Amino acid sequence: MRRSSLCRWLTIAAALAVCFPAFASDWNQWRGPGRDGQINGFKSPNAWPSQLTKRWSVNVGEGHSSPIIVGNRAYVLVRQGEQELTYCLNMENGKTIWVDRVNAPFDSVIFPARRLGKSPRSTPLFHDGKLYTIGVNGLMTCFNAANGRVLWRRDFSSMFSIPMPICGASLSPLVDGKKIYVHVGHDNQGAFLALDKDTGKTIWEWRGEGPGYTSPMMANIGGTRQIITASHNMWIGISPEDGRLLWSLPVRQNMFNHNSITPIIVGDTVICGANQRPTFALRLKRNGSSWTPERVWEQRQVTMSTSSPILSGSTLYAVSEKRRGQVVMMALDSGKILWECPGNKGEHVTLYDAGSVVVAFTISGDLFVYQKMRDQLREVARYQVADGAMWASPAFSGNRMLVKGAETLTLWEIPRS
Repeated sequence: MRRSSLCRWLTIAAALAVCFPAFASDWNQWRGPGRDGQINGFKSPNAWPSQLTKRWSVNVGEGHSSPIIVGNRAYVLVRQGEQELTYCLNMENGKTIWVDRVNAPFDSVIFPARRLGKSPRSTPLFHDGKLYTIGVNGLMTCFNAANGRVLWRRDFSSMFSIPMPICGASLSPLVDGKKIYVHVGHDNQGAFLALDKDTGKTIWEWRGEGPGYTSPMMANIGGTRQIITASHNMWIGISPEDGRLLWSLPVRQNMFNHNSITPIIVGDTVICGANQRPTFALRLKRNGSSWTPERVWEQRQVTMSTSSPILSGSTLYAVSEKRRGQVVMMALDSGKILWECPGNKGEHVTLYDAGSVVVAFTISGDLFVYQKMRDQLREVARYQVADGAMWASPAFSGNRMLVKGAETLTLWEIPRS
């Protein structure tokens, strides 16, 4: 084979390596492949070590956006000064493969959001060789994931007189066949959009309330697909076919409360929650073409703020704002509290289900490992894995763990035996 032909083939092969759909062990979007905090391909060690293995750590900038992992590449959205940067890094050594920079003025930070800064909040999404990001000011970008070339951009900040929620755009996009979904606007004025994922053009839109800070989920309830998400003051179900509002349930917020919880969906039941509001379960019932959300139970002792729950079998694991951050076990069918830790885990905790263990990442950069017991969680290990405030949720690929700290991105490895 001639050298020029070989070079062309190697170039094509490298591009194809990142253009295939994400594998099950990849972490290609918010909360993992299923958007549900379930870690695939993880194997707990026989005995948890005194320390984890650090493979590399690089300074990338500020950001609450979670990293993602696809094959041998990592992607992360951050801020440096007045610019937002999208990095593609080599998973083996943390070296930059490509980086995109865009000016990102953001002046909407008011109390109590000021302490969150101007950092991007939305987690990137990888699908079919493309990378999708949403900046803190509502700029959405679609990249060729192989080389960082911008395929399209849309700035949603000009759609409404007030461009975004007071804490900035936070929704992580949801892909569905040819469509990709986003919720834009501010409080009482907004639009839930279905875009063509290849061009960014609007396929349909639902005009109504603006977004909360949650990320939408796709559900199949009784054979009917619907998008379930939270707006500023409601939980809603939307038809993915044409954007019709199927149902809504008011959950009143005030200026400083927020809907930030990604719902858990099991069968026809949806687990919802919000800052300073009870955790509750909805059962969605259909009568002809009409849908009715019926409250099954409500648990006032568990109020979830920014920490989304996970489900393991018939047990819910959640983090309540009570006692300065309290991990709790709840019965899925009744909401009854089965167990609770003493508290003091901080105002933000990421929970993931890793099979025999639940892992909890705190805002202070700690990783707590809990062994699942029949009626409780038992702490079996604790590690410091990040510097400063860790708002971003880590990404997993098997036993590799990618952690975004205040300004650093660090790859840790957990031994398998």
